[in-house]
Amino acid sequence: MAPPLAVVVPHHHREDLLPAALAAVARWPRVVIDDGPTGRPPVPVAPDVVCLRTAGDQGFARAVNLGLAYAETVLGAERVLLLNDDAVPEPGCVEALLAACGPRVGAVGPVLLGAQGIESAGVELARWGRVRQRTRAPLRVTEVGALSGACLLVPGWARLDPAFPHGFEDLALCRDLRARGLHNLVVPHARCRHLGGATLPRTTRRAQRHALAGHLRLVGGGWRGVVAVGLAVAQVAREGGPADRLLGIAEGLADGWWPRRPG
Repeated sequence: MAPPLAVVVPHHHREDLLPAALAAVARWPRVVIDDGPTGRPPVPVAPDVVCLRTAGDQGFARAVNLGLAYAETVLGAERVLLLNDDAVPEPGCVEALLAACGPRVGAVGPVLLGAQGIESAGVELARWGRVRQRTRAPLRVTEVGALSGACLLVPGWARLDPAFPHGFEDLALCRDLRARGLHNLVVPHARCRHLGGATLPRTTRRAQRHALAGHLRLVGGGWRGVVAVGLAVAQVAREGGPADRLLGIAEGLADGWWPRRPG
């Protein structure tokens, strides 16, 4: 029997995307966390959808944690599906994720499909600091280092680290689950379509700032931090800017340079 499930959908401003995400998971209890700008009216949702409002612009991790706490303590969910408001699971996706759960399983994710095909079939973090999306789906349920938070099934007791501003908090969670001896799994026959960048376009200065700060936080600074900065600069150069992303790198460096993590 599948464990009790609730769906948590963090939401910021793209109300045109939210209905499709909610419709795809209509058979389960749904909780929308509205983290839009302060002073904005709450996002309209159907009567059977719980909508909780943050203080505004609290960030992805804090918004998700509010939803996780509600799903666990109020709804009694043993597993929670974290679903971006720009992600739409295909039919059978959530059921396949639930079927892969077990007592030693941490996070479970589908193959994410973007405009160019497979966007992510898991994420690998090299010891020297590089983060790499797996873009080839495995033939069977496979253990991976980490998974994208765009569509991610996690234990109800799990929480994200709010020290991550926007990005890499999903990888940090998966790393922490592995440290508990749990396995993170990608399910190849579970598919989810992901628009990506709807909340914060990836090539903006702000996104670059948060991405580098999160990467530095994840690797713990030190020599891996130098690698993270170098990779960020190389990416901006490879993608042709825009130039203000370099300012975002400088800001992310100031935000996220933590001392080197032991080991």
